[in-house]
Amino acid sequence: MDEFRLLGPLEIVVGGKPVHLGAAKLRALLTLLLLHRNQVVPTDRLVDDLWGDEPPARATKALQVYVSQLRKTLGSERLVTRPPGYELRVGEGELDIDRFEQLAAAAREQLAAGNAKAAAAGLRDALALWRGPALGEFRSEPFGDHAAARLEDLRLEALEDRIQAELDAGATTRVVPELEELVSAHALRDRPRELLMLALYRAGRQADALDLYRRTRELFVEELGIEPGPALQELEQAVLRQDPTLRSQAPPRETPAAPAPTRPRRRSLLFLAAAGIAVVAAAVTAALLYGGGGHHAKQANPQLRSFVFKLENFLAQSREGRVEVKRAIAGALNCTISPRAAAVRLDRVQRNRQSLLQQLAALEVPGGEAPLRASDLLQKASQASIAADGIYQDWLRAQVKCPRGSPPAAARTADARATRLKRQFLVAFNPLARRFGQRVWRVDEF
Repeated sequence: MDEFRLLGPLEIVVGGKPVHLGAAKLRALLTLLLLHRNQVVPTDRLVDDLWGDEPPARATKALQVYVSQLRKTLGSERLVTRPPGYELRVGEGELDIDRFEQLAAAAREQLAAGNAKAAAAGLRDALALWRGPALGEFRSEPFGDHAAARLEDLRLEALEDRIQAELDAGATTRVVPELEELVSAHALRDRPRELLMLALYRAGRQADALDLYRRTRELFVEELGIEPGPALQELEQAVLRQDPTLRSQAPPRETPAAPAPTRPRRRSLLFLAAAGIAVVAAAVTAALLYGGGGHHAKQANPQLRSFVFKLENFLAQSREGRVEVKRAIAGALNCTISPRAAAVRLDRVQRNRQSLLQQLAALEVPGGEAPLRASDLLQKASQASIAADGIYQDWLRAQVKCPRGSPPAAARTADARATRLKRQFLVAFNPLARRFGQRVWRVDEF
């Protein structure tokens, strides 16, 4: 089987033998085609990505020569001409990026099922495929920075997930030094700080966990002009309260205080990628249960209260993504950013959304018509919104320069459907939010 490796220096194995491609542009072309494997990449886009804004006069001819050389190496059946460009056909398991993502996904399923040790082992196997920084030799190419940053994000997410699995398996002390290094290397990334706070607390170092939050807040305010995110703030409050849920070695599972007339439904569990979200949600839910809110709130169904709070948390986190999508599409339409840059931003939002959808899928819905309807409609609205953004993303990827005219009708139709479902969700949910003193939402906010 042929192999292609991008998780480190570019390596190619054809027919079981390593192959060396000498020319830099030839290697860059193969890398581009691998990043867009099994898709037709337009000739104009390849020229732009290989030579930037000032391509040579005979760039298209040079590209054809490089394609011909690749065909001699890889085989004509693998690299085919398909208007308006070329397609590199890559089979299952032939590219290390695909193997990495498959291993990571399987490990996350193990973690969702409560098999923390198996999840940690699977994520270690996935990370072992990395042989160094991805696309390091192509950072000077027009396409290099965006592609390398995306792959590095995938690696960091898997590394964070592996540490979460280690924590859930009880390896608290062992992961603290690694997390300290990760925080130092990625100072403005939230999740390593959340994991380190949790690990310090579980290691009996409550003061150190609180000091980490204090230093994090100072850094974020000085460097970014913003407060730490809601998850970090809520985790600090949980540490201050010495909330017992923080001692759990796995994400807590709620149980009803008393049998409900209708048995609660548990959605299919997927991996909860955002570190500490389950812990934080349980901690803040405890504050709501015991920290005030009036006699009526105290007497209300605690499971329903928890459900409402978690949906509020979901909506608050999804709001930032909605703002970013609007900015990206508007920037492409008014030509302040390139269509490709806008598509990259949408891709980042889509990846971040997966952890939110996993939270939603793992949510236990209490009995009663209103919460069941709210849960069903929110899942439908979320999927519809993601589908609409996917149409915009595909459209932006197809644009070489500033878009001409309006987005495709399919995008507007999908947008309208998502808006309709979101409005129906709010009709069911906002009365519940008011009941527990939470904010109510507008349809354009998430």
